[in-house]
Amino acid sequence: MRSIRILEGFANQHLFRLSRPVLRRSSNHPLLQSLMPTDVGWFPLARYHYCERPDGAAENIVIFCVGGQGWTSINGVFQQVHAGEAVLIPQNVPHVYGSSDDLPWSIHWAHFVGIDGNYYLSQAPEDDHKLFVEKSCAGRVEQLFRQSHDLLTEGFLLNRLIHTAQILHHILGELFYNNPAFSPSQRTNRFRSIEPTLAYLRQNINQPLTLADMAAYSGLSVPHFSRIFRNQTGYSPKDYFIHLKVQKASSMLLLSKVT
Repeated sequence: MRSIRILEGFANQHLFRLSRPVLRRSSNHPLLQSLMPTDVGWFPLARYHYCERPDGAAENIVIFCVGGQGWTSINGVFQQVHAGEAVLIPQNVPHVYGSSDDLPWSIHWAHFVGIDGNYYLSQAPEDDHKLFVEKSCAGRVEQLFRQSHDLLTEGFLLNRLIHTAQILHHILGELFYNNPAFSPSQRTNRFRSIEPTLAYLRQNINQPLTLADMAAYSGLSVPHFSRIFRNQTGYSPKDYFIHLKVQKASSMLLLSKVT
């Protein structure tokens, strides 16, 4: 059992706990009703960091580890956390988390409430509260967190709170919908991105590609490819390719009229 436990107070940390009266006054603003940040922070090299909430938190939590290692126990499920991974903790769910003593983690984190935030967390894999974050996505997410820190340093005015909420929207959008290492449509099976196939379709937009051609390029059977494609795009492969062709034809027609 570790003898040293620190909740906050790390060297060079940023910690912004927005005033609850301010949050209550702002909660009916149209741009804050769906997603509102309540706490935002940056804990670099947070050795001995430890937090335990037996009854959970009143808000959803996202923790993004950018260095070192840590761990979580969420609803009794233990997981190691490494750099390049994000942790998602739903509100009111019992949890404990902490930093590695030997390789202390550096984390950006935020607490938030709202129906959009609840929806994002509902897209996480069941019983798995951790997302792998692809390297380019990780860079964008860290930059957005730093932007929110810089913004809140200037004060908790309404316009800055709204701006921070939009940044948090962007962070969650990056993690869930612009992160090649994760797909919300895939929760239990190994995720396979169709991005290479989408690029293949764009590059061959003038060719009469068949469904078999597309599946062969992806290295999957036709039924498996069709199911994954529809899950990730909302279209069948053939319908998507037709829409792609129509979109290109419409753009060319518009350009011809302009010129």
